[in-house]
Amino acid sequence: MSFKLLSVSADAKTYKGEKLGYLTGVLYLAPAELSGYQTCPKATEGCKAACLNTAGRGIYNKVQQARIKKTKRFFEDRQNFMDELSKDIEALIRKASRYNLTPVVRLNGTSDIAWEKIKFNVGNSRLTIFELFPSVQFYDYSKVVNRNSAISVGNYHLTFSLSENNDADALKALDMGMNVAVVVNIKRNVEKPKTFSGRVAVDGDESDVRFIDGEGKFILLSAKGKAYRDTSGFVKQLDYKLGA
Repeated sequence: MSFKLLSVSADAKTYKGEKLGYLTGVLYLAPAELSGYQTCPKATEGCKAACLNTAGRGIYNKVQQARIKKTKRFFEDRQNFMDELSKDIEALIRKASRYNLTPVVRLNGTSDIAWEKIKFNVGNSRLTIFELFPSVQFYDYSKVVNRNSAISVGNYHLTFSLSENNDADALKALDMGMNVAVVVNIKRNVEKPKTFSGRVAVDGDESDVRFIDGEGKFILLSAKGKAYRDTSGFVKQLDYKLGA
């Protein structure tokens, strides 16, 4: 089965999700302003330098070019892009059904777009992708803490992303019951601690199915790609105290 926009079972973390019963489709766009269009409104120098866009297959130039091309289509040919994305999600649903798995979708694999605000033509209606697929669980990471309209969407789960300069927003996210993802200076094959900065912590590298983590927790992620060499403060030490 061919997917034109979504990557399905294409990386280790989403593959691990299959063992938990989930088939994940991820949309990878070009981050920040790499395509000439801004896809990460809260991007920092640290997160741009350490972006997952450089991890895994993202290190290859042809992958980068494909992501840039998709991003330009999203901004310049929105309706056709969304139609194609819808077809990919329909294909994901069919594939998941064949393998007795639950389809889930992550739209911001390497971006931070407010999908809850994007409506497109579906027949005689204008719908968001969440409204078109109400039975599909969507999830993302975001640095934008005040996406209240997204938080109210029943089938969209957001995990807040900590960077080098947004502790105040992270504390607000925790107060709202959101989880906070933290990139930490620890190798993936090393067991992660059960607590971080005084709260319960979850090993975020065990899978990518963030919507089953609970509430008000830290999600610890090992540094990947260029993040291994981060000096900005984006990657945290295990003794880091949020807001200190």
